[in-house]
Amino acid sequence: MINYGRVHGSEQPKEIEITNSAVFVASNIVPYKETIEDKVISGYEYDYVSYTKDEYILTLHNLDKNIEEL
Repeated sequence: MINYGRVHGSEQPKEIEITNSAVFVASNIVPYKETIEDKVISGYEYDYVSYTKDEYILTLHNLDKNIEEL
């Protein structure tokens, strides 16, 4: 897992994106506007994490297991 922390992007990200070898998760997505040198910059700010597919499957399994114990 790689946690990129809070990132900015000009386009709204997908909440989950799956490639052949990885899963990318964007959460806490909020729009933002910022003025820099009289120019308004708008985009999105969000938490971004990437997993290998195996890590993501294991994470989902552990979450499911924890829910069953409740």
